Amino acid sequence: MPGQKDALQIKMGMVRGILEGAFFSPLQTNDWMGFHFNQPGLLGLEDSELFDLFVRGAIAAENLYPEEVPGRMPLAWFCSMPDPAPVLAHVLASLRHDRPFLFHRTLVTLPAVAGGKIDPKDYDLVEDFLAKALVEHSELKQAAQAELDAIERRMLMATGFSDQGLPEEVFKITEDVFSQLDLSDISTDVELTLLLSKSDALKDVSPQLAPAVIGESWSRYAGAILGVRPDLKILGSSNPKLNLTTDELALYVHPGAKAGHIIEAVCPYCQAKASLSLGKEVKRLGGCEHLIYVGTNDEVHLMDVLGHFDVGSEFRTLMASYYQSPADLDLFATVVNDMFEMLVHQGRLEILPVSCATAEFGFYNLMAYFAADEEEPSHTH
Repeated sequence: MPGQKDALQIKMGMVRGILEGAFFSPLQTNDWMGFHFNQPGLLGLEDSELFDLFVRGAIAAENLYPEEVPGRMPLAWFCSMPDPAPVLAHVLASLRHDRPFLFHRTLVTLPAVAGGKIDPKDYDLVEDFLAKALVEHSELKQAAQAELDAIERRMLMATGFSDQGLPEEVFKITEDVFSQLDLSDISTDVELTLLLSKSDALKDVSPQLAPAVIGESWSRYAGAILGVRPDLKILGSSNPKLNLTTDELALYVHPGAKAGHIIEAVCPYCQAKASLSLGKEVKRLGGCEHLIYVGTNDEVHLMDVLGHFDVGSEFRTLMASYYQSPADLDLFATVVNDMFEMLVHQGRLEILPVSCATAEFGFYNLMAYFAADEEEPSHTH
């Protein structure tokens, strides 16, 4: 006969198995942006992409829905906008040059585009195209809601509370658990349940309640990420950079093209200061030959960075074919990022954020890419 501890582990294993069986598992913390906008192309964002989209979206929401703003944090009004579609249209239009891969990936997964009902080539203005393309909604969020409800029913049965529902004590313990967890260290729902199962977080919880606490903790986390049960505390704790005040958000407004700002970065190889004057034309004011590119960490920009190395024309042709195939976009991103990381690891490429004396946060999404002299020794092992 299994002891009490063994029985507890069996029941907790059953609960974890149910939770990890969801179609959206592993559910990444950064997936909340995709579910919020109901767009599969915005799932799996990197931290920098998530922050960039949040800043752009919050600024657009502030202008489109000013009644949501007074007395609230940007994260609050961003999550409660009446209709996210107009905001998404503004965000996507602004991504064309800064994050072309993310723009392209989202574009080809829009239902109207994926279904061949609308062709971007038929429109002169991208804003007109997006307004039309976003009329048809994805079923991503609705499907996630149905899956969440089904899993919660199965979880209740596995924990033995399907008849009477979870005791009030479970909700109180779950609240206490979340107050102690550092959610910024957790990137997926699987990590959350594994942490609760293996750590001392539930050491003082009775064996009868512990599996239910894990299930309820997962439900709260998943509900917040899916956007079906909004929880600003969980979203803000998962990514603290999103906890901007209204005044702080204003600092991230991108300066106008005619503002004439100068951005700078110090070369990590020769210590020369590289500087660019921005405006209708970008002018190089000073620096060294190590500076090869200034842009975001979008995969299309990274591909331009890789073009400064001896990657071969056949490789670039192959990557272009991947980029034109919606089914191969993940492969495109994987190869570009792997090659980029290889060059960084070899010491042949370094990345630094740019600074601007006249707009401290205005170019938050830009990075300066420096390539080492090829005759310099590099670490290849």
